[in-house]
Amino acid sequence: MEFSATYIYDRLPLILLFVTGYILYRVTASVALPEYMAARAVRFSRGRADLLLLSLIIVSALLSMFIPNAVTVLAMIPVIRSLDDELEAMTTPLTLSIIYGANIGGMGSLIGSPANLLLIGALDMFNIAGREQITFFNWFEWALPLVAGMVFLAWLVVRLSLPKKLIQVVQTQPEKPISQIQLKGLLVFASFLVFWAGSSFVAESVCAFKAYEPLAAVVFSILFCFAVFRGEMLRMVDMVQGIPKRGVLFLGLLGIFIILVRILRLDEHVAGLFTNLLEALGRSGDGYGIYLVTAFVVILLTEFLSNTVVSTAFFAVIVHVSATYALNPLPLMILVSAASTCAFMTPVATPCNSLAVGEMRGMSLRTMVALGMVMNVGGAILLSGWIWWVVPKVYG
Repeated sequence: MEFSATYIYDRLPLILLFVTGYILYRVTASVALPEYMAARAVRFSRGRADLLLLSLIIVSALLSMFIPNAVTVLAMIPVIRSLDDELEAMTTPLTLSIIYGANIGGMGSLIGSPANLLLIGALDMFNIAGREQITFFNWFEWALPLVAGMVFLAWLVVRLSLPKKLIQVVQTQPEKPISQIQLKGLLVFASFLVFWAGSSFVAESVCAFKAYEPLAAVVFSILFCFAVFRGEMLRMVDMVQGIPKRGVLFLGLLGIFIILVRILRLDEHVAGLFTNLLEALGRSGDGYGIYLVTAFVVILLTEFLSNTVVSTAFFAVIVHVSATYALNPLPLMILVSAASTCAFMTPVATPCNSLAVGEMRGMSLRTMVALGMVMNVGGAILLSGWIWWVVPKVYG
């Protein structure tokens, strides 16, 4: 792949999408939008424990579509901590709700996960046919229904951790009006969605606009930054505030674990075994079997390895297997990216798992592992089936 001026110009909308997406997540944290949305979610539950868990999953998933899932968990921890202080036997269900939602939401938008950024780079590096069709708008076409299905699955699973006799748990608090700065944050959030979704939709519908899309992206990005920084929604101090010490300790242990894996080259050995398994399935002609095994293996590996390590290693594996057995690599690589965000079983699976478990004392690891395995199996089936069936229709 040659990084020419033309390539950079053509990819400028995608680059600026991720840049403005980073600024957006700092804005949402700075103006306390997650706390506002969580408070609305608690009121939505009307005191019912099962609806409280559902609303927390939904809010966490929605937030992590546009901000990193670790940041989503950081924002949600004070909310569930205050709920945990009022309730009995709810630490584990509350913690699992934000973990499940934050991990699921990453697949919901093109900027929802670092694995998606790696996916775009891998598609370009391997020159995969159809990669130019992926836009901010059409990603939603297949991803939003999938996220809705995963949220429903997560709700069914997390309900299993509720005490059997616990039904009415939450006293509805008086609703606080939205502040002026939060309203500005919502307007910035809305402008981000409207421009990037609208721009990609117009680029798909009007061929002539494609040539001017990079210029439009530059103009919007300048106006976006002007509104954020001149509007005093973001300060330098907001970049470093609110980092929990115990959560950082868990992240440090996670980093050590990843370094050991790389030193021992465990990821390379596992990738080799996985290649042999996929080749066996390829010889049998079982196309869906490859999707199912890919989803399940990637999810399980992400429980113990970094999702970026797993996705990076398996993009190359998928390209090799697809070329050998005449499969379309694009949906399989998208499957790897989506599956690498779905690790629900262990505290070291993702940064958001580490942060949540590290900060919520009394969280049951046994329950997390047991229910996480249920989520992994159900998620692998749902992910593989949906992407195998729908994604080729969107990018066909």
